[in-house]
Amino acid sequence: MFNSWSRKAETIARDIWHNLKMGHSVSETAWGKVSLTAKALSEGGFEPLFKQTFPTDPNEKLEKTFACYLSTTTGPVAGTLYLSTARVAFCSDRPLSFTAPSGQEAWSYYKIMIPLANIATVNPVNMRENPSEKYIHIVTVDGHDFWFMGFMNFEKASHHLLDSLSNFRAAENAGLQVQPVGS
Repeated sequence: MFNSWSRKAETIARDIWHNLKMGHSVSETAWGKVSLTAKALSEGGFEPLFKQTFPTDPNEKLEKTFACYLSTTTGPVAGTLYLSTARVAFCSDRPLSFTAPSGQEAWSYYKIMIPLANIATVNPVNMRENPSEKYIHIVTVDGHDFWFMGFMNFEKASHHLLDSLSNFRAAENAGLQVQPVGS
């Protein structure tokens, strides 16, 4: 039993370290996680933070949150993946800078919202060349790809995403009223 706990602790420590070192700076990434957690605590938890960050339906409930990175053309973006009864959403931990049409530097959080009804597939991917590289690839029905990586607990995130999508589809196929997602 002790060996099993020891292996679990080692896996968790490795996943946390992998998550922290994916960012541009370990200390900056760690500080971002601490800031996000403090913000969630001050707001009453992650559900109020989710509802403040994204437009939600009255009956929509947040099921899980996962610290991870979104792969972008400019590099990984640290943030939180939210899984609700109606959607998968991502919001960066910090605002990112970009050049506004006026030519001035502007700052904004990087946000993605994908209604569960618009998800074609969720594919957990383990890289053979480097087993510590694990991704969750989400493809939408209109062909958009989203790659999430650097999860604190990849197996748990994969399991919950796949289960939520499966349950959503089963309810839809059974003719049960599936919670609509507003635009």
